[in-house]
Amino acid sequence: MTAMPRYRTDPSPRALAARLRALRTADVPVACGVYAGLSTPGPASALHARTTHSMAKAFVAGASAGVPRFEPPPSAHLRLLTAASWGRLDGVGADMTTFPADLASGLWWRVHEHAAGSLSAAERRVACDLLLRLGYPQRAASVIGLSVIDARRHVFAPEFAVEQLAVLRCHLPASAVEAMALHGARSSLPPETRRDLALFVVFRAAARGVDSTSLQAGAALAVKAASERPQNGFTGALSRARLHRAIAAVPFVRRDIQETHRLLGRALESLASATPGDAEMDRLAWLDEAYALHCLLVRTHLAAGLGQRAVACADELVELSPGDDRTWALKGDALAACGLLDDALDAYGRGIALGGWGAARAAYLRGFVLERLGRAAEAAEDNVLSQRIDPTSSVVSAGIGGDQQPQVRSEPGARGRGVGERRDAGRRRAQTRAVQVRADLAHAGEQAVRQVVQAAVRGLG
Repeated sequence: MTAMPRYRTDPSPRALAARLRALRTADVPVACGVYAGLSTPGPASALHARTTHSMAKAFVAGASAGVPRFEPPPSAHLRLLTAASWGRLDGVGADMTTFPADLASGLWWRVHEHAAGSLSAAERRVACDLLLRLGYPQRAASVIGLSVIDARRHVFAPEFAVEQLAVLRCHLPASAVEAMALHGARSSLPPETRRDLALFVVFRAAARGVDSTSLQAGAALAVKAASERPQNGFTGALSRARLHRAIAAVPFVRRDIQETHRLLGRALESLASATPGDAEMDRLAWLDEAYALHCLLVRTHLAAGLGQRAVACADELVELSPGDDRTWALKGDALAACGLLDDALDAYGRGIALGGWGAARAAYLRGFVLERLGRAAEAAEDNVLSQRIDPTSSVVSAGIGGDQQPQVRSEPGARGRGVGERRDAGRRRAQTRAVQVRADLAHAGEQAVRQVVQAAVRGLG
């Protein structure tokens, strides 16, 4: 199997500003307009974008009670990245009222107006999720009454615990948020809430790819909470699918592939037993879980060396969400792993065509495959495109035995050092600064959030 490199990007605020500057001139506009203006979804819109648009329609129509909780979208900065890719820096501000009128749909302004009114608990929950998806974390916090964030004293509200956790992720270091979630999962909150908090810990810990006490504790607490109040019907089946998808991470990080596949098989069985009715939100909830599960299946099959199975699961992703750049990234990885390099080129090309920040990874990996095919000139063009879109990235190559080495790329002034080596040192410094910024936000509240965002926007000039 061909081992594909791992593409990484710097999560710090300074790196975000650099990406916004780069996107402004990269000439790769995002094809979907949902996140910057709530335009009607089109063929190039990902499943998570269609879900966001449907949530907005339900919210303004007074149907928030029928909106379930969904997986979070892949980036907390989709509005900023979309607007920047269109060359519209006037769309990256921190205040919803200043969003450009020519970009905003009528639905955008109805969401803005409705969120400012008197809301029920269900409406506040949906408004918080929606505002986070649209890139307004400070307003999302105010909707659920979270005006001051103190990691040492915070107590989760039973009805808004998941939403509070999502807001906290925007303002605090990941380690602090995970510790708070684990504490909440051990508390006297309702079982469903404790399960969701524990699952958050599991998914976050699993993303690091190593066994840890937090991963084991989160999985155990999630199973315990789920057993205290079993759910039936459609919602219960989806909850079981998500639970088994999460706890499969425990054997996976231990390289126990047989147990991993057993648990993922149970997740698939639960998903198959969930039959959505005619309600649009139920159908979207089923698709949402199906997409997340098949993404995990592709990754686990690739890690286990099962390339053909990975390709089959990636084909399911294409059916579920062809407008998602993650779909084509995983499809390309699976095809390349099987040696189907020409097909992998086409998959990565589909990801580039969707535009925006996600095109950077697709362009780099297409260049990687082109190099393997001996097409050096085309590979160089794709490498240049990748760096033009996201200059904050680093890449490490994965060896067959799991060893990872920095990938060397030729850049002005690089002096032959690996991109991973150069970026990792810079990332560590940037992350130290980022932790301090987020800690300051936790104590200073909404005004500090606004000041940091405005400072980032001023730096784009």
